[in-house]
Amino acid sequence: MNETPKKRRLSASGKRILIYLMLFGLFLVWNAWHRHWSPNFTFETQHYHILSSATEEQTKKISEATEVLFVAYTNFFSGLLANSTNQQKLQMKLFKDRDEFRRCHYFLGWAEAFYQKPYCNAFYSTDEINPRHWMLHEATHQLNAEIAGFHLVKWLEEGLATYFSTSLVRRQRVMLGEIDPNTYPVWWMDEMATSGDLVSDIKNGSVIPLDAIIMGKGGPSMKKQFNLYYLHWWSLTHFLFHYDNGKYRAQALLLVKDGGDLKSFKQRIGPVERVQTEWYGYVRGLKHFFGNNPPENSGKPM
Repeated sequence: MNETPKKRRLSASGKRILIYLMLFGLFLVWNAWHRHWSPNFTFETQHYHILSSATEEQTKKISEATEVLFVAYTNFFSGLLANSTNQQKLQMKLFKDRDEFRRCHYFLGWAEAFYQKPYCNAFYSTDEINPRHWMLHEATHQLNAEIAGFHLVKWLEEGLATYFSTSLVRRQRVMLGEIDPNTYPVWWMDEMATSGDLVSDIKNGSVIPLDAIIMGKGGPSMKKQFNLYYLHWWSLTHFLFHYDNGKYRAQALLLVKDGGDLKSFKQRIGPVERVQTEWYGYVRGLKHFFGNNPPENSGKPM
């Protein structure tokens, strides 16, 4: 005659593991609920579909800025966009404020916006004179990927994003190359090229050699010199489009088409050593200009 099998009891360690699994499951449920976001409405423009929890007025301001960016971008790169086939509207999420944005994306660290296909994500900041430049920065990344289809190395990807997002927006037009001092990374200019001598500034760390910038290696830790890298990426891109009445502009557009690596840079623009000297003088000129025209409100996030 078969005996009834005895029920096995969980050991103390087994009970602890079960409790931990239950707590972890509860955390996942709470986290999903805490990070959940629902837009209050959708906003349509000619080229964008925007999900928004900001006010209608704020959303309208952002939509107008992104539309003028779209026009400026496609006009600027018109010769490189002949084969663009994207007919769908670009997607955006606009959060009502920084707290809501951080609650939904707490993994971002200091970032004020980000692009993750298919959405460009940002919030409307009422604390800044220019509440749109973070969105314009990420919207440029979106245009690079979804409209132009560029495949760019780090310095040029970020350089283009900052070039467009730091340009003044005036009378429904992006004034390319006219720098808005109330934008990132422009408000950190005082940290760059501090002595006025190129060799000294490379030694004191306020200038990173351009070959390290272009190759993306050989420079200081990006974690420790984050703003300095952005200043280099932005100023080098601005230099290539505007130095000496646009001396390098045509070749710089071909550099964008190539992707921006060191080999292409030398082929399209010239020896890095010579360009570095020209670029350094250009940076000193920018510092002099902004020294006499400081931003109204830096809004420094870091």
